[in-house]
Amino acid sequence: MSADPVLRLRQICLLARDLEWTTGVLTTLFDAPVVFRDPRMAAGGNLTNTHIRLGDSFLETVCPSDLAWKNSTTQTRLLDRNGDCGYMAIVQVPDVSIASRSMASQGSGRGIVSGDWNICPATPGTGLAGVESGRYVLGESLPKNPGVISGVNVQFHPADFGTLAEIQENWPDHNVFPKNKGAYFPAGNTWQREVDVRPYGGVTMGFAAVEIAPRSEDPVAVCRRWMAGLGAGSWIDPLEPAVLRLSGGQSMRFIEPRSSDKTGVVGVDLWTVPDTDKKFNSIDFCGVTWKLVEHVEE
Repeated sequence: MSADPVLRLRQICLLARDLEWTTGVLTTLFDAPVVFRDPRMAAGGNLTNTHIRLGDSFLETVCPSDLAWKNSTTQTRLLDRNGDCGYMAIVQVPDVSIASRSMASQGSGRGIVSGDWNICPATPGTGLAGVESGRYVLGESLPKNPGVISGVNVQFHPADFGTLAEIQENWPDHNVFPKNKGAYFPAGNTWQREVDVRPYGGVTMGFAAVEIAPRSEDPVAVCRRWMAGLGAGSWIDPLEPAVLRLSGGQSMRFIEPRSSDKTGVVGVDLWTVPDTDKKFNSIDFCGVTWKLVEHVEE
């Protein structure tokens, strides 16, 4: 079986107490640059972030502000319980109007935790001057008009998906990397400028898999929930009922928690760069086990 080529793991988000130190370690560990800090997130007062580019995939780190700690937000409570940790898995979907409805109906049927649309009079790589945004309405289609870039992100409750789950659709859409210079709003709109000069660093080409430990749900049931929500040809091998297959050889693995404070995103596999020495096999950082694996052609 094969998935829609657009359906893939596009971003992982981490939660950390010290944004600059964590980001510095990650950029060194993965030989990858920071390409975006979201000014709108910082302006909200509770969170700051960085986005590191791994090929055309992105590793985000989020850090609560002093105000967030004072007000005891969801993020600060999670840090108190788990320490620095994996926070969110983000999957790119071919049609957010379909996937948002099917994801929202899974599990408890809580629906959307949050969602936004973004529209900007620009082309990929030219920045975000003039961007407009608003709250996403379940089932709405992404606007796709000449002369603009657009994107939608929709998040769903971790109790239903084992971790905070997000789906993304952006326009113009995506070709095979490194020819991919399509829009991807979470990482801004200038990262595309560097792709031709340096498609990826010397360590990894991007994500091969994410490992998720649901806090109080059966891993097999959560895996099936993701498949029912994402659709688009995602599939489960009966011999591996807790592994969801996406496109490009990617997968999502669901496991039993190793301890009460090791839930959510607990592991990430990364494609190693072909024809280079593997820089490490496995390393633990920010509550996540990172593994370098050989790239698999689908």
